[in-house]
Amino acid sequence: MRCTSLILLCCGLTSAGWVSASPLLLTGEVFSREAQDVIVPLTTNWQARISHMVPEGTLVRAGEVVVEFDGTEAARAMEQQAETVRTEQARAERDVARLEKEHAQARFQLQQAEINLKLASMKAEVPETLIGAIEYADNQLAREQAVTAVEDARKQLADKEKSLDDRVYQAGLDNQKNDLQNAWWGEMLESFSIQALQDGYVIYGSHPWTRAKFQEGDTVRTSFRIAEVANTQDLAVKVWINSVDRPRVRPGEPVRIVLDAMPETEFLGVIQTVFDSGSKRQEWGDSVYFEGIVTFDGKQPDGLLPGMSVLVESRS
Repeated sequence: MRCTSLILLCCGLTSAGWVSASPLLLTGEVFSREAQDVIVPLTTNWQARISHMVPEGTLVRAGEVVVEFDGTEAARAMEQQAETVRTEQARAERDVARLEKEHAQARFQLQQAEINLKLASMKAEVPETLIGAIEYADNQLAREQAVTAVEDARKQLADKEKSLDDRVYQAGLDNQKNDLQNAWWGEMLESFSIQALQDGYVIYGSHPWTRAKFQEGDTVRTSFRIAEVANTQDLAVKVWINSVDRPRVRPGEPVRIVLDAMPETEFLGVIQTVFDSGSKRQEWGDSVYFEGIVTFDGKQPDGLLPGMSVLVESRS
């Protein structure tokens, strides 16, 4: 019995050693490290509908449209904004015209009051001995009243000038605000059409929650990466490492790379980076996966394209 237990223990150790030394297999895909991300632009309600996407795998040139979003709502809002601007401008012009008229009337009233003051002053200077005490007193009172009238007219003119200046200033601020809003809407509409900034292949992105690939007609949230324009000049392999296997993966570790599109050919590479933060991939269950980057040894293989699925096997 003791001998049998020893044999079983040895077999168990041997089996455990074999398991720990077994090669690690990782799933991944080819990606471009110089890809242009296509991000859902900012909208008023934080979401947009994809109205057009270049077919996946299409080779596009710099300047070509890759994705277009539905700009109907933004265009409608911009038209409403334009109508509001026209109404505000008409109201401002009417107010300014009214205030200019009131200002002109106040200036005329001041001129009249100053003329009346001059006349009242001339009469008040006539000696009492020539016109009598009663008339002289009336002339003095008339001059005092004329002085008060001039002061009131000047105050009224100053008030009208201030009202006119304030309204003109407010109209200028409103015009600046409207110009900024129009520019903002114009930039938003322009952002709904995304062009390629480089030559490359269009690769569709996947929804971060469902992992389903984006397509025309989808309603997507602002800041989602729905596609990329990937060139083929600097390709590498992106792998996903289960949290259970994470301790076994180290940067600098040599690996074998097999492309699903070229199963008969094996390429050599090395694990360049393993990111510290992990995340769940709902389509694979509740486990946490860490992203890693694998580069090819030597020259990049011919026929390699972004999006190709890959199986990576450790060589250590």
